[in-house]
Amino acid sequence: MNIKNATIFLLLSLIFVFSTPTIAGKLYRWVDENGKVSFSDKVPPKYSRKEREELNESGRTIATKDAAKTPEQIKIFQRITQLRTVQQGLLDKQREKDSALLKTFQTEADIDALAKSKSEMIKSHIIIASGQSETLKKQLIVHQKVAANFERSGKKISPKTLDNIASAQAQFDKNQYEISQFKLQKEQLNEKLTKDKARFRVLRRQSKDAPNIQQDAISSLMLGELSCSTHHCASLWKKAGDFVEQHSLVIFTSDNLILSKPPKLSKDRSLSLTKLKQDHQTRLILDIRCADSKGGKATCKSNGSQQLVDKFEQLQQPMHH
Repeated sequence: MNIKNATIFLLLSLIFVFSTPTIAGKLYRWVDENGKVSFSDKVPPKYSRKEREELNESGRTIATKDAAKTPEQIKIFQRITQLRTVQQGLLDKQREKDSALLKTFQTEADIDALAKSKSEMIKSHIIIASGQSETLKKQLIVHQKVAANFERSGKKISPKTLDNIASAQAQFDKNQYEISQFKLQKEQLNEKLTKDKARFRVLRRQSKDAPNIQQDAISSLMLGELSCSTHHCASLWKKAGDFVEQHSLVIFTSDNLILSKPPKLSKDRSLSLTKLKQDHQTRLILDIRCADSKGGKATCKSNGSQQLVDKFEQLQQPMHH
């Protein structure tokens, strides 16, 4: 049968099935393992686990029943469900921090002003503690000289002198510890200043729309995964983030989560990137999502989605050299 005759046959078949009173209420369409398209008011048991469409009397698809998942697909679906729970937690935590940051500061200058004020206060504590350090050191030396005089004269050092030395040494050590803690506070303050300013800039550029993890979208059931040790994670996360930006429109970024614009059209792919820390290893997970429609499902299942995952996982290769 040539193409023209096959087309005529298919059209006549459709006219027949839609005009048959017994099946005018419901009609199902499915494709068998050989690619043959079938229509019927009942789906044979052998095809009940395959994807099928429910058509109305006009021949339009009104519902699609997904094919039953394989055991492997079920495992991946469970991973994705867990992943979205983690993503929601990361998103909620970051948005809480972001909200507090924007309520506290209006401009970067505000951050600098507060940091300078706190830094000056810590600096004054260090100056005072350093002055006390000299006094305590002199007191310790005096007690040590008394002990040395006892030894030079061949006498046993008195218990009182030993107590004085121990007390002076303890006070001096405590003072040195306080100074080290003040210096650590200053370093932590500078680090926080740098992070707050960087995050403030990101929030100014980022979309004002509240980000979400797109529970209404469907997943491709294809997960890309990279792994890294603590030493290499920063550079790999940067490369992975650049990859997501190259292939989608990013609307939210944080140290552990990147989300792109939700899919609207059938051809759209939305990407998410999640950093998961476990024991001494960190994993970077890429998740592809599509619009919840017939066309969106086709996009998620397409070779293009698999190629995207393959390209993402190639980012790992340079790490092995």
